[in-house]
Amino acid sequence: MKKQNIFGILIILVLFTGCTQTEFSPISSDKLLGDSLIATTTIAQVQAKYMTLNDLYTDTLGKKAGLFTCDLIPKDSADAIINGMITSSDVEGNIYKYITIQETKPGGMAIKISIDAGSLSGVYPLGQKVSIRLNGLYIGRYAQAAQVGTHYINLDKFKVDTLHKVNIYRIEPGRIPFPIASKAIHAYGLPNPNAVKADTMTIADIKAAGMSVVNKLVCIKNAFFTGKGADYGLPATIIKDADYIFAPSTNGIGYPQSREIQDGTGSIFIATSEYAKFATYKLPGSNNRGNITSIVGWYNDKDAVLSTTKIYYQLTIRSVSDLGKGFESYHTEINK
Repeated sequence: MKKQNIFGILIILVLFTGCTQTEFSPISSDKLLGDSLIATTTIAQVQAKYMTLNDLYTDTLGKKAGLFTCDLIPKDSADAIINGMITSSDVEGNIYKYITIQETKPGGMAIKISIDAGSLSGVYPLGQKVSIRLNGLYIGRYAQAAQVGTHYINLDKFKVDTLHKVNIYRIEPGRIPFPIASKAIHAYGLPNPNAVKADTMTIADIKAAGMSVVNKLVCIKNAFFTGKGADYGLPATIIKDADYIFAPSTNGIGYPQSREIQDGTGSIFIATSEYAKFATYKLPGSNNRGNITSIVGWYNDKDAVLSTTKIYYQLTIRSVSDLGKGFESYHTEINK
C-alpha cells in the first residue's frame, strides 16, 4: 500500500511539472530593480515653491540674504517626487556624504542630496536612476547653493542679538540619516555609467547660467590649470613648490583647496578635498589643455550683495580621470 501511494505521488508531481511554465519573456535591464515612481514635479519647481530667502543668521537688512536657509517640504502636501540620475561618485574621496541627482530631460536641473553615510557609491552608484520623494525633507541653501537635507541648527555658528540677549544660530540643510534617505530614494533599473552625459559648456557659459547650473555635471573644453590657487574668491599665486598639488593639508580644518583653471572665455576654480586620493598629485602644467569634466558647485558665505570680481563657483572633479582628452601626457606622467 505504501509503495502504491509513493508511485501515485510521483505521477502527480510529474504531471504538475509538465504543466509548469519554464520559459518566460526576458525582463529588460531597466526593469530589474523595479520601475520609476511617477515624477510630480521638477527641481526648478521645488526650489521655486519651497525655498525662501529667510536667513536670520546673516546680518543683513530684513534677514533675507539667502546664504543659509532651510525650508520644509511638508509631509501632508501633495507628493513631491523628482526623477533623475546619479552623476556623483565618492570612490576617490573627493565627494563626501552626498550625492548629486541630475534630471535627464532636456534643460533639466540637478540637486545635491546630503546624506549622513559614507561610501554612498556602493548604494547609489554612478549612472543609477532614482526617484526621490521629497515630502518631509528640507530644501535650503548652504553658502547660497541649494541642497536637500534635514533641519540643522549649527551650534558652532551664531551671532549675539544684544537687544534681546539671545544667540541667533545658523540654520542650514543638514545630512539626512541613512534610514530616512533610503526610504525617500527609490532606485530602479541597473546603473549605467555610460548613460551619464556632461553638458559641454565654456566657463563663460557657466557664469552666464547663474545658479541654474549649480550641481550639474559639465565638460569644459580647451581648459588648463594656471598654477594659481585662490584667496577669498580671487586667484592667488601659489608660493611654495610643495603646494603645487591639488589639495595641500589644512591641518585637519578640512576646507577644500581651490585651483584656478581657464579656457579662454574666463576663470573658475576646481576645489579638492585634502582627503581625496589624488589630493597630493601634482597639478597639470598649463601645456596640458583639454576636456575637464566636473560637478558645478557654489560657495558664498559672506556676500549678500555679490561681488563682480570674486569667483563663487567651485568645480568638483570626481577623480583625475575627469581630466580627459588633452591630458594624456599628464596621465602617463602620474602613472609612471
